[in-house]
Amino acid sequence: MQTKCTPAQRAAEYLKRVAALTGAEQVRGGGDSYCLAAGRRNFLVDYKFVRDISHHSKSTCFSIATDPDMPSPEVVASALLQLKNNPRLFKKWRKQPGYTFKANGKMFRGAGWEEALQRRLYL
Repeated sequence: MQTKCTPAQRAAEYLKRVAALTGAEQVRGGGDSYCLAAGRRNFLVDYKFVRDISHHSKSTCFSIATDPDMPSPEVVASALLQLKNNPRLFKKWRKQPGYTFKANGKMFRGAGWEEALQRRLYL
């Protein structure tokens, strides 16, 4: 017999598994905020932003481009996986906000993606 879970519950369980896989640690009192060590960088990942906290005097952050219907734990989990696989994505995300990149660093060019992004940014 299967138990019925809501999308938010499934996303929360997925985030727990991804955090364990990547070695990310949940920030106390931060809700869905996680610290992740990837490469030579340390990141603070939240569902609204990713911040590079490796060099405290030079920290920088940016907003994550996501689908508005995507549960926030799923947003955090996808950012953790991408950063763990390729920490250099942070620079690309920061230089081209609003665009999404594949794990290999190439820009995602899905059908209608750019038009949908432009409508969302300017409406």
